[in-house]
Amino acid sequence: MFSKDHNSIDDYLEACLNEWAEWSRTGNSLGLGYPRKSAIALFSEGKSISQNKTVKTISTNESSEIIEKMLAEMAQYKPIMADCLRYYYLNQQSLRNSAKKLGVSHTQYKLYVQMAKQWLVGRSMV
Repeated sequence: MFSKDHNSIDDYLEACLNEWAEWSRTGNSLGLGYPRKSAIALFSEGKSISQNKTVKTISTNESSEIIEKMLAEMAQYKPIMADCLRYYYLNQQSLRNSAKKLGVSHTQYKLYVQMAKQWLVGRSMV
């Protein structure tokens, strides 16, 4: 049922969540490649448009987009659970610091992360 790299649904979900986190950290912050100011605004400030800028492309990842949609759905049901899962994968902080920022105990934070993972497993089976 699972690939040779994933022996269980938990392994597979962990891989998907790590992939989603990487996609979220890099892909969603690239922007559309448009300048912050229009060409007219730049010209009025006496600036010119550089021709040697590289165009950023928006990375797409179907499984990461599905995870993102499910997290948005989860946030409607139980926002703190979705927030804990996001913090767990997206922030490079200790569990205690993340829990403190979210206003929950360290134990409750870990419980919310586990509950969120189980919610995703259940939701993906539908």
